[in-house]
Amino acid sequence: MIKIETHCHSLGSSNCATTAPEKIARVYSEYGYGGIVLTNHYAAAHFNNYPGESKKEKLDYYFSLGDIMKKCCEEYGLKLFIGAEVCVRTEHGYAEYILYGFDKKFLYDNPPLFTFTQRELFRLADKNGVFMYQAHPFRDGIELGDPAYMHGAEAFNGHYHHEERNELAAEFCRKNGLTEMSGTDYHHFGQPVTGGLIVDENINDEVSLVSYIRSGKAELIKDDVHYRSARAEYLEGKRK
Repeated sequence: MIKIETHCHSLGSSNCATTAPEKIARVYSEYGYGGIVLTNHYAAAHFNNYPGESKKEKLDYYFSLGDIMKKCCEEYGLKLFIGAEVCVRTEHGYAEYILYGFDKKFLYDNPPLFTFTQRELFRLADKNGVFMYQAHPFRDGIELGDPAYMHGAEAFNGHYHHEERNELAAEFCRKNGLTEMSGTDYHHFGQPVTGGLIVDENINDEVSLVSYIRSGKAELIKDDVHYRSARAEYLEGKRK
């Protein structure tokens, strides 16, 4: 069995992700992880700042970040899986959904996914065997999605800059029969690694990862102690 990070962002993908791929790979190797799912933001605000004018040029750049991350992971003996965190505009704000199990053609052949509603995105994902779950559903500023149009939700998110209300998220999953997910939501060097999944060591690609998650065999990593400790330290620093 190996530990994998399920929610991670690399430098160059958005203004909130500040850690270079080589540092990310080194950090996860030191934490004893065997793999990372790179879930860079797929959002209009970031996408529009990517190089190029056409959707293809911007997607070429988006996937190039994964290629760089893969090389860095290989140097540390880590597996790399590609996902995406799609920002969906809602009636009262926005929500973010993480997708696993797609190939490049899925993104190139469809309109920008951030132009879809939650229901439209779910129907497209479900039709193509793509696993879709809501990220940090109870974070301030995030609109809770309709559980009928997602496969799961983050029952634990470890980004200490936010009050995640993970207990509510776990209860939301149980109440609605959704797959519980866990991730660190890694952005910054020095951020404690607190989430992820434990999966079979023979999982080597996105399709088999989705199949394993759907099977219910994956074990959640939820280091609430270090999340809470980092959260308290962060809040104390803001008060000074």
